[in-house]
Amino acid sequence: EIVAVGFDYVGIYNEKDGLIYYNTSHLKSLTMNTKDSAEYLLTQANPAPLKIMEADNFVGLLKGMKNLWCQVNRGGHESVQGVLADANDDYITMVVNHELVTIFNFHVKSMSYGVKKEEEKKENKQEQKQDNSSEKK
Repeated sequence: EIVAVGFDYVGIYNEKDGLIYYNTSHLKSLTMNTKDSAEYLLTQANPAPLKIMEADNFVGLLKGMKNLWCQVNRGGHESVQGVLADANDDYITMVVNHELVTIFNFHVKSMSYGVKKEEEKKENKQEQKQDNSSEKK
């Protein structure tokens, strides 16, 4: 579902990936399955609260995510997760595993913030394993 549109970005939400903002200079096309969207509208009587950020442009979005846990370029070898320390017109700076990482804005294809559901599930499974091993002792 498209939830935000700016001068050079689009915000898309889906249950699997959450809210992701895309830099439109890296988009080739957007496709929507009308059957899926009709089913979505019918099942979304009370959608979950979601803080949708909006700004004049993509850099403005990046600046609004300062001090938040973010993921740049979902998945793959270009993906980076950490706290967004700074953002300006040329680059962003993130704290990743106690290191400062600078990424030029041109290379930021997408940006999301907050902890993904899959990560929460992994953490819950690890906690359960720890609890189970503690109970066995």
